Amino acid sequence: MGGNFTVKNFSVVVPVYNEEDIVLQSAAQIYDICKRKQLEFEIIFAENGSEDNTLSLIDEFISDKKECRVISLKLANYGNALKQGFIQANNEIVISFDIDYFSEDFLNQALSLEKTYSAITASKRLVKSADGRRLVRRIATLTFVRILKILFNTNLSDTHGMKAVRKTSIVKEVQNVVSTQDLFDTELLIRIEKNNEKILEIPAVINEIRPSVSVIYKRIPRTIKSLVKLRIQLSKESLNTKNL
Repeated sequence: MGGNFTVKNFSVVVPVYNEEDIVLQSAAQIYDICKRKQLEFEIIFAENGSEDNTLSLIDEFISDKKECRVISLKLANYGNALKQGFIQANNEIVISFDIDYFSEDFLNQALSLEKTYSAITASKRLVKSADGRRLVRRIATLTFVRILKILFNTNLSDTHGMKAVRKTSIVKEVQNVVSTQDLFDTELLIRIEKNNEKILEIPAVINEIRPSVSVIYKRIPRTIKSLVKLRIQLSKESLNTKNL
C-alpha cells in the first residue's frame, strides 16, 4: 500500500558479511516491505569479504528482481560497504538497514520525512526506545555516545542502527568522510549536523535475534582510536576553514 510520502523514490543499502544463515529470509522480508510502498525503489546489497555462501545466495535472490543489485567488495569492512552503497545509490533518500535489523515502520517514517530534515535516525537512547539487546551491548552504546558528546559536542543520542539520509546531503559530505569500519555512518551524521542541517531522531525498538557477529572487546580500542583521529581531522578542517 502507498502512503502520504514526501519522496518519489528511495534506495535501501544493506551491508552483508557471512550471512548465509539468514540472508535469504531477511532479504525477502526487506524486499516485500519496500514493494508495498508502491514507489520506485532499489535495494543494494553491499557484500564485503564473505567467506561463506552469502554472495551466491544474494545472486540467486536478486536474479529475478530488477529492483535489486549487489556490489561485492574483497575485504570485510562494514563502513566501506555502507559508503560504497551510499555513493552508488540513485534515489532521493538512502536508507541503511542491517540484514538482521530493519523495520517497515522506520521505512514509512523515512519516506514521510519533512523537507526541512536532511536525515532521520532510529535512536536506542530516547525515552520511548526499547533496547532488547544484551547488557554488555547496551553499556557499550552508552559509553560510545558519551565519548561522542565529549569529542564532538553532538546533540545526537545514537549514531548506529537504522538511518536515512537525503542523497543531496550524501553528495555534499560523503567524499569528506575519512572513517571506515564501524564509524562511517557516525562521521557522516556528525558532518551533516556540523553543516547545520537538521537530523530527526525517533525511538528505536530493537530485539537481538542473534549474538553480534563482531567481538565487542576487540572493537573498543579500534573505535576509540578512530574517534580520536576523527576529532583531530575535524579540528584541522575547522582551522583551515577559518584561515581561508
